[in-house]
Amino acid sequence: MDLIALDSGIVIAGADSTARRIAPARNPAVGLRFDSGVLPQLLTISAAELADRVTPLGDVVRLRPLTSGSRGTGPMMSAAPTSSTLAEVARTWVDGASGLWNDRGLPGGDGGTQAAVFGESVERLVRLGEALVRGTEIDRRPLDLATALAFSPEAPASTIAEVAADFAYSPRQLRRLSGAWFGYGPKHLAKILRWRTARELLDAGHTRTSAAVRAGYADASHFWRDERSLLGR
Repeated sequence: MDLIALDSGIVIAGADSTARRIAPARNPAVGLRFDSGVLPQLLTISAAELADRVTPLGDVVRLRPLTSGSRGTGPMMSAAPTSSTLAEVARTWVDGASGLWNDRGLPGGDGGTQAAVFGESVERLVRLGEALVRGTEIDRRPLDLATALAFSPEAPASTIAEVAADFAYSPRQLRRLSGAWFGYGPKHLAKILRWRTARELLDAGHTRTSAAVRAGYADASHFWRDERSLLGR
């Protein structure tokens, strides 16, 4: 799930169970992507409530005021990003964007204007990120589940029932928790994670056939079918 700064304000991009098209923003857009299962905790809302739609952040915050402190009952960890870390990331984004737009420009506006708009969006997201992570502890269970569902060439693939047993859940409990944490069931999450692995291998220079095999697909056609269903192309 992502927080995205658009022309109309900051929105929450919920988990998508199928591919969909989004109208492009008039000005440059910037977003913060969170690890699987993290943003719903920061917003204290079930991911299932935000799935397959884009929701203005204000609609959620008005219903569930941001609070600090523990929000889970499982193993916890401190939220990693700090104000200084977020500020450093923001400066890197803005400096990189300014250089790109000053060198090349963008259709519909001069590079300086586009970079300024982008910088304002980054600052808004950084301030929001600081407010969300301040004093917050994250329940590790969603992160651990995502790790367990991700394909590993060093270990045989596990069924959903086997993963549920490893976490001391029934398959039904795992599906319910997965919906609250991620916005969809564990099977769909595993599908997304496997595609991401294959995509990273492609970006690293592997052929589609090699990437498919290393990511756990039956063949390149299987990889292509999953990619088409996830991306709509």
